[in-house]
Amino acid sequence: MKKKQAIQRIGLLSLCHMGVDFLCAFSLYHHFSDRCEAFLLYNFCAFALQLPLGILIDIWSERKDKALLPGIVFTGTGVLLTVLGSYVSHIILGIGNAFFHVGGGVLTIHDDDDCGFDGRGLGTFVAPGAIGLILGTLYHGTAFFEWIRILVSAAMILIAFFLYRNRKERSLTHNGKVFDPGDSDLLFLILACFAVVILRSLTGMAISFTWKTSNAIVILSVIALAFGKTAGGFLSARFGMKKTVIVTLSLSALAYVFGNTMSAGLAALFLFNMTMPLTLYLLVRNMSDMPGFAFGILTLGLFLGYLPVYYSLMKGMDPFPFGTISSLISLVILYAAVSRSEKRNGNG
Repeated sequence: MKKKQAIQRIGLLSLCHMGVDFLCAFSLYHHFSDRCEAFLLYNFCAFALQLPLGILIDIWSERKDKALLPGIVFTGTGVLLTVLGSYVSHIILGIGNAFFHVGGGVLTIHDDDDCGFDGRGLGTFVAPGAIGLILGTLYHGTAFFEWIRILVSAAMILIAFFLYRNRKERSLTHNGKVFDPGDSDLLFLILACFAVVILRSLTGMAISFTWKTSNAIVILSVIALAFGKTAGGFLSARFGMKKTVIVTLSLSALAYVFGNTMSAGLAALFLFNMTMPLTLYLLVRNMSDMPGFAFGILTLGLFLGYLPVYYSLMKGMDPFPFGTISSLISLVILYAAVSRSEKRNGNG
């Protein structure tokens, strides 16, 4: 029964994630497509603020010894602020996005851990956001903008209400895996995962594929990316993290060599984005009493990876050699991090 409820909650959170990211892109591009500074402020609020919010949700959860209520309240707050922000301000929109991601992310982390999903739930929750983001970006100019905004907003509010009404609160599972500044292995893991996320963010936004010539192909590429995030969690749980890291990132490096052909480019996007659930699961497994911090520190990495592209320091990069080098660097860093994690937990 617990596993069924967890699957249901992760599924609803995933759908709501797609809706939140859709509404953010849909409204942002509709109202501010000619204001670059609005995008910078939105991304700062949406991604960088997740770290302090993650710390706050950890403190709340620990003090009240509640696993679900803080995450559900953050999720609902995020939905309401996102809906409000779509009418009022890109800053409120970004803050709403941050609240939702932290709340939904922490709920997913608890369900994934409680049911022994071994990271499968993490990629499942995060992946749909990319699809919502690209749909909102491409179709913000539709004549049905207001109707779509109302329908998506109503659907997200209903999901948040359902999650609140159907929660069955439980106490936190305490295992002592918290942040210790004197733990050099944990510090290495945090920095390693942080670096890989920055690199994944930068690579994803900086590379330009010559075959992206229509909206349909762009959507197909984002679907490949999203499925990669989901598949990474499932493959890691089935074959182990080390094997998944070696095989997927080696193949990603090869696929980027031929990345300007559509089939190889799609394969590269699919394989490279498998690192997403791996980095999150690696941190959560080593500091499971601070899931909000683990989630927030990695989303800060996403924001930092966005900055060089925003300021045109790196833009329009070729898949080869940039994608290949990024894949190989990620492989080395993640392999070292997984090895350090196994040593730290006594199974290396």
